[in-house]
Amino acid sequence: MDQIRTLQEKVGPSIFSVLGPTFKIYSPLLVANKERILAIPPKTESYGSHPRQALDVYLASDSSKTTTPILVFFYGGGFTTGEKITQTIDDGLLYHNLGTFFASHGVTTIIPDYRLVNVASKGHDAVFPSGGDDVSLVLKWVAKTFAGEGGKRDVFIMGNSAGGVHISTFLFESQYLEQRKSYIGGDAGITLKGAIELSAPFHFGQSVDENAEMLAGYFGTVADAGKHCPYVLLKEMGQRGESREDVAVPKILTLVGEWEPEQIPRGSDQFVELWKKTWGEGIESGVIAGHNHISPPCGLMAGEPAGEKWGEDVVKWIRG
Repeated sequence: MDQIRTLQEKVGPSIFSVLGPTFKIYSPLLVANKERILAIPPKTESYGSHPRQALDVYLASDSSKTTTPILVFFYGGGFTTGEKITQTIDDGLLYHNLGTFFASHGVTTIIPDYRLVNVASKGHDAVFPSGGDDVSLVLKWVAKTFAGEGGKRDVFIMGNSAGGVHISTFLFESQYLEQRKSYIGGDAGITLKGAIELSAPFHFGQSVDENAEMLAGYFGTVADAGKHCPYVLLKEMGQRGESREDVAVPKILTLVGEWEPEQIPRGSDQFVELWKKTWGEGIESGVIAGHNHISPPCGLMAGEPAGEKWGEDVVKWIRG
């Protein structure tokens, strides 16, 4: 954690400034704990017809899989990069560490890949609302796979950065309303109990200029990106007088790192304030001490208890 603090003091919170150095800091720490991280091997399954529509399942190790809550984690990567097992950390340990961490804490964990926006001849032709569609398909796979095993399963979804945008699309866009209703009511054999937004942008604000090409590539235009951001969608629900029950949105936990680019915590605070004004209860927020925008997933199973505290707090929130 001291190295992340030093990095913050040296280069500031810019995502592009801390990205590579953060991975460099955590790579040897995770490699030193490689045996523990690999102790729970994932099982890979397909949840759709596209090659990117695959997911890894980490079964909870301390109880029957028929009774454990399920966490589905959508990683970040600026809409253009990311893998459920990524080589940005040596030996492919990043996200395997997250799956093993939560599974070892009694939470069956699922980490999907999803389609990415085309950049420099790479990508999967992802355009809005493909992220929400992929979240939708993953949850349908979870319902089909786990429903009926020991009763209704409690399911939570967590999105980190761009992954947070994708789960927000599923949670707030109207085309997924009937699916959400079936999960909130438990009619599909699973109950969508909550969502964790980890360092997620609730609106694009001051970052529009630096992300204009990516936003236009995914949403069509920068203006369309603004129309589909979570803050605006929530605001429109409030203007229509829709209750949280009407739109079938579960409780939400928002988390931001202590050293984020300014627009991330500001957007989170504005979203939380709007939620409370619109719906009152059902949302909690927190700051992850000692972490930047990139480091929270890296900190799990890296041998530093302080770096893992956010994960332990999420487990407590899930068990509620």
